[in-house]
Amino acid sequence: MRARFWRRLAGLAAAGLLAGFAPAASASQAQLSYVGYLAGAPVLSLEASITVPEGAKPGDGAYFISADIATLGNLALLYPFTQRLQANGALKGGTASPSQYQSTMRILNRQESVILTYEPNGTVGIEAVPLTRQAQMAREQGYANGTMDPASLIVAVASLFARTGSCAGQYQLFDGARRYDLALAQGGYADLTEMPNSYYAGSATECTATSQLVAGFQQSALNANLYPQSARLWMAPAIAGFPTVPVRILARSAFGDMTLELVKVTR
Repeated sequence: MRARFWRRLAGLAAAGLLAGFAPAASASQAQLSYVGYLAGAPVLSLEASITVPEGAKPGDGAYFISADIATLGNLALLYPFTQRLQANGALKGGTASPSQYQSTMRILNRQESVILTYEPNGTVGIEAVPLTRQAQMAREQGYANGTMDPASLIVAVASLFARTGSCAGQYQLFDGARRYDLALAQGGYADLTEMPNSYYAGSATECTATSQLVAGFQQSALNANLYPQSARLWMAPAIAGFPTVPVRILARSAFGDMTLELVKVTR
C-alpha cells in the first residue's frame, strides 16, 4: 500500500509542477502570499498559487491550487509545522468539483500524507500514510463522501463571489482527517486600513464563516476550544483581471485573534 501511495504522490506532484509552470490556454494564474499575525507578531506564512479559467468572472474549466503553510518566529521554535497541499478539479456553472487533493504535513518529527480522490458519484477515496485513526474511521463510516477539500473551497468561494457578488453558501468539507460543515454569510462593506506589509487597503466585502465540527476532531482540543469555529473574511478585487480574493481573514480561538493578511501578489 505504501509503495502504491508514494508512486501516486510522485505522479501527482509532477502533474502539479506542470500545471504550475505551464497553465493551459485561457487560464489566469496568481501567486498570493499571506502572513498570519497573533498579538501583532508574525506566526504563520501561507504561499498559494491559483490557476483558474481566465477572467475576473471565470467560466467553466479546470482549476489548480497549491499552497505551502509554515509556522514562523517563536511559534516555529515551539511548534514547528509545515504543510504542502495541492488540489485540482473543474469549475462548471460557478461550482467547483474537485478531482484530487493531496497534503503532506509535518509536525515536530512526525509526517503525515494523504491523497483524496473524488469520484463522479460523490465517493471520496482516502489513502493515508500512516493510516491514521481519523482516516480509517472516515473510510469505514463514509462521512467523507459528498465533501470538498479545503483548497477547492477557496476556488469555490472566489468563483461564486466573482459571479454573484455574494459569498453566502454552505459547504461540506473533509481534509483527510477532519470532517466539518462551513456556512458563509454575506456581510456589509468595510474600508480596510493597512496593516504591516498589507498588499491591499480600501473597500472590501465582509463575510462571516461559522463551522460545525462533525468528526475526526480530538476531544481534548475540543474541550480547550483550540479549533476556530468562526471567522470573518474580507473579499476585494485586489488583482486586475482575476477573481475577487480574501485580502484579510480574522479567526478566533483559545489562542486569541489570528489575522491572516494578504501581503504580496505575483502574476
